Amino acid sequence: MAVWAERAIRTVLWAGLAGIVASLSLERPHVPKGNGAGKFWQITDIHWDQQYSESGDPTKMCHDDYLVSDYHNGAYGNYLCDSPWKLVKSSLQAMTRIYPMPEFVLWTGDNVPHTNDPEPDFSVIFRTISNITNELRTAFPESIPILPVLGNHDAFPKDDYPVAGESFYGQYLTRGGWAAVLPQDAQEDFKKGGYYEYILPSGVTVLVVNTNLYYANNQLGTNASDPCGQFAWLQEKLEGAQDRSSKVIIAAHAPPGYFERFAVIPFFNATYNSAYANLLNKHGKVIMAQIYGHEHTDSFRIFASESGELQSVAFLAPSVTPWYPAPVPGGTAINPSLRLYTHDTSDILDYTQYHFNLGDLDMPMEENGSALASKMPEWSVFYQARASYGLEKLDVTNMASLYKELSSNDSLFQQYYLRNSAGYNNGICDIDCKRNHLCAIGYIKVEDLNKCMGFNDTTTSTDTIQSTTPLYPEPVQSFILEDGSPVSADNFDENSDGTSHLVIIMVALGMTLMVVLAVTLAAMLVIITLQRKSVLRREGSVPVSELSWGLRQQGYKPF
Repeated sequence: MAVWAERAIRTVLWAGLAGIVASLSLERPHVPKGNGAGKFWQITDIHWDQQYSESGDPTKMCHDDYLVSDYHNGAYGNYLCDSPWKLVKSSLQAMTRIYPMPEFVLWTGDNVPHTNDPEPDFSVIFRTISNITNELRTAFPESIPILPVLGNHDAFPKDDYPVAGESFYGQYLTRGGWAAVLPQDAQEDFKKGGYYEYILPSGVTVLVVNTNLYYANNQLGTNASDPCGQFAWLQEKLEGAQDRSSKVIIAAHAPPGYFERFAVIPFFNATYNSAYANLLNKHGKVIMAQIYGHEHTDSFRIFASESGELQSVAFLAPSVTPWYPAPVPGGTAINPSLRLYTHDTSDILDYTQYHFNLGDLDMPMEENGSALASKMPEWSVFYQARASYGLEKLDVTNMASLYKELSSNDSLFQQYYLRNSAGYNNGICDIDCKRNHLCAIGYIKVEDLNKCMGFNDTTTSTDTIQSTTPLYPEPVQSFILEDGSPVSADNFDENSDGTSHLVIIMVALGMTLMVVLAVTLAAMLVIITLQRKSVLRREGSVPVSELSWGLRQQGYKPF
């Protein structure tokens, strides 16, 4: 009896010790109290492609080509394609491994692929969203809020978000599974237009905004003065936060303004771009930060009032998908990325950018041409914003100082440029490249951007709302030539219309190449047609690609 009692006591003691060790090793959620710091994740632009195949054609988004089958794509992705399931799963596992108990998770939209063979319809969209929702909800404890945001690719046809109510937006709660992660009051707002409010235990308010309603490619709401009543709702919530002395995080998918790698076409319809900027500037003092995705790149934006007074800062996070958008001017491939923010009840204090280098996972080949097993992704710290840029914190004052420093310190700018593509090396950013970035960062409105870019004719702008005073009258104080030497304001032609002999030559060469390409494609079409007829005669039919095959090939089990 004494031996049994001793063993029982020893068992209880060991169990208790194991529990203590486990509790010490697991990171606990830190809810900010007073000015205590908390952390939250941002994951954006996943773009899971259920048709991704390791033997697929990388020129066709890594989808299977039944005429050719000797391609070898990585198990975790290809820079020319959207995310396979293994990459999606790896990103979620990295979040829970690196920091498993954040205050909340911000999931800023775009979950289906950039494909058109066929374009994902709502059955694919809702299955994709519900699967990722389930994975996120399972990965983190129930006590941690998962805050989803609609992306422009999360609708069918893509980009088209109607001025509608529950009949459209309610489906994301039911078929998409978001009713499982949003409280009832947030669901009621969401049904009105895809927007909602979430007040954190710390008192910080997260306002999730459906900026797809204002997106330039959305053809369904351009004639509405306030699509889905979102402007009125946003103003009411900002005023309410001000009355409570609560700081606000604005979370949305597409940002206003311009793409920093090609600052020519605005993201928003001109009808709404200035209205949105004016509303946020009016309440800038209550906004802790604005957080967006959509671009796939890593950048930021400075918001200022009409008098030039600093108001708020926006952060644009890089994507999970590595896809290189070749049709998009200025597009770049991306190394898959995740971001972990640190904040108190007043400011964003810092963020840590995580990524893994997809190029390091290139697969060696056996002598017979078969691919060896892919290496596992190693998610690691790419950089920490505050340390890398020498900032005290990431409020608008510090970020505006960084903006000025980037305009004059080329070495620092080139570091920013590499981070802009999450470490994918695009070489040196030259004078024109640098102007695009700096003008897009500092100027949100159409007329201001045109002046910064040196576009002489601004009378064609459809932005009828009065432009803000530029944040900095001469934002680009110094550029570099392609050989790395600086260009001063004295030898830079501010009156140039941006046209050069090089551009003219490139256009002529481009037109010639287009003619050659058209002839080549026509010849290829004839050859493929003849081959296809031959195949049909021999086999009777050609297999049809279906999404369920892609799921089985990736080893994914629907929940």
